[in-house]
Amino acid sequence: MGKRVDFTNRRMLYRQVKDFLLGQIQKGVYAPGEVIPAERELADKLGVSRYTVRRAIQELVDEGILYRVQGNGTFVHERKRSAHPRSNSIGIVLPLCDAEMEMLLLNGMQRALRETKYSMTLLVSNNDSEKELEEIRHLRDEQVSGLVIMPSQEPRGGLAAYELKKDGFPFVLVDRRVPGCETDCVMSDNIQGGSLATEYLLDLGHERIAFVKHESDQTSSMKDRFVGYQQALCKRGLGDGLMFSLTRDGGPSELKALLDEYTAIVAVNGYVAVDVVKMCRELGVVIPDDLSIVSFDDLSITRLLDVPLTAVAQYSEMIGYRAVKLLLEKIEIQQRLEPGEPVYFTQYYYPTKLVERQSCRALR
Repeated sequence: MGKRVDFTNRRMLYRQVKDFLLGQIQKGVYAPGEVIPAERELADKLGVSRYTVRRAIQELVDEGILYRVQGNGTFVHERKRSAHPRSNSIGIVLPLCDAEMEMLLLNGMQRALRETKYSMTLLVSNNDSEKELEEIRHLRDEQVSGLVIMPSQEPRGGLAAYELKKDGFPFVLVDRRVPGCETDCVMSDNIQGGSLATEYLLDLGHERIAFVKHESDQTSSMKDRFVGYQQALCKRGLGDGLMFSLTRDGGPSELKALLDEYTAIVAVNGYVAVDVVKMCRELGVVIPDDLSIVSFDDLSITRLLDVPLTAVAQYSEMIGYRAVKLLLEKIEIQQRLEPGEPVYFTQYYYPTKLVERQSCRALR
């Protein structure tokens, strides 16, 4: 055990720990790209509580000096960010790169970059909020001129938006907002889409309609679709409805009780809809005779099922196109901004449309 550092001003203990860590980084004791000691080890070495160490580290993470990698520890950033970003590259951060919606978004983004001086660098978060933050900081270290971000599904997805906004760095959120952070964004009108799906089923005579999602989905788009679903039910005097979450390891049994009580389902996206269809098949539930389904997202897989699904379609390519165009506008505007000049945010909400197929039946 090394010699303990003498911290005497107890009221500002965490700041002293923070200054100590900064000093160690500046001296090269904790080198760029290397992991710093664990909280417990630092607490023992410095003679303070783990809470004090955790608070000091969190401030350094918030300031971009350290970054966390889930399961691997806390690291020193490899280089200081340049104040002069490159003028010919933008960064794209998506949860996945092989999912159909993300591919459509990318098609639109690439189309928007044609005949411009910009290229794109794509990084993928794998729906991990910690990795998302790491990739965003990596792109800033690479001096991209701006970012388009589709936040991950986790509750902390998109939290880098606060840091980017504070720093005045140009970025646009796509498909999902970040709660409490007003900024530029481009997405579908998810409330309108949720209402559209529900009203369609109501017009067919269904009154017992459930809203189904994956347990891990905490995105603003999911919440907005649920709001639209609730609004449609409330207009018909049918209460607030039910949000049902499919667990990662759950099977048909977790859905059985729901199917005994409800005649129709609004699936929050195409992947949830496909999971429901598979479970129905195992339970012997016939679509649409026993259950009607409307899926949000008009994905290829939902069109190729034995019973093609009625779906709420999004203009995903146009959303990707508009997000990049908006980002390029913001980059140019920022280059002309005078100190203290107010910054205005632009939000595009594209309407959705219903594509009617064979997965719903009329009850009257």
